[in-house]
Amino acid sequence: MSEKTANGLKLRNLIDFADLPEGVFVRQVEWSTYSSQDLSAFLTEEELVRRAEMKHSGRRNGFSLGRIALRSLLSDLLSMPASKVALVTAPSGQLLNPDSGFHISLAHSGETAIAVAARFSVGIDLEEVRSKPLELLDYILADSEKDHIDSLNVLDSHRLFLCWTLKEAVLKGMGVGLRSSPNKVKLHVDTRTQSAIIEDPTQQEWQARYCISGSWISALAFQTEK
Repeated sequence: MSEKTANGLKLRNLIDFADLPEGVFVRQVEWSTYSSQDLSAFLTEEELVRRAEMKHSGRRNGFSLGRIALRSLLSDLLSMPASKVALVTAPSGQLLNPDSGFHISLAHSGETAIAVAARFSVGIDLEEVRSKPLELLDYILADSEKDHIDSLNVLDSHRLFLCWTLKEAVLKGMGVGLRSSPNKVKLHVDTRTQSAIIEDPTQQEWQARYCISGSWISALAFQTEK
C-alpha cells in the first residue's frame, strides 16, 4: 500500500501486524525510494557527518533509512517537516523524541527500515532470514522455553529469527537493547494469531505481534500498562 505523507513522498507500508492496539503507528521504507533524495531533508548536519564517516555503504544506507523511517513517521504524526523532528540519543543508546510524548523505536536490515511510535512503551525489530546455525537458539533461549519453541509450527529456517526479533523488540522497548542477554526474555508464541506474550528480564509482561513475509520477519512489542 502506498500513502502520501506530509513530505510529499510516497512511502510503502509493506509489513502488516494483526490486531495492534489503537495508537500504534508503523512505517516501513526502502532505500530504492530514497537513494536519489536529498538526505538533508531527513538527517541533521551531525548525522550527515556521522554517515559520511561510515566506510561500508550498507551501514550508511541502513543508518539513513532508520532516520528516514522514524522522522517521516513523526513528521506526519506531529504535522511538522521531517527536518524539524528532534531525535536525541539517551546515554543508554535509545533514541528519544523529546517533549512529544511518543515512545519510538526503529530497526533496519539490508535495504529496508521500519519504525514505530506510540504513547506507551514499544519496540520493533526486523530481520531478513539468512543461513544461520540453529545452535544459536541455545544462546538466545532459556531452558524453560526450548520445548515450547521446538513445538511451534514454523519453518526451521524461520524459528531462530522469529525468536530473535520478538526478544530484541522487547529489549529495545525497554531501552536496553542487547546489553541484556536475550535468554533472559521468555516467550510464549501463538502461531495461529501471530502474537506472543513475553516476560522481560524484570519479569514485566509485554505483548507482541509478528509478521513473516517472504524472507522477512518483523516483530513489534508493546506494553500498554505498567
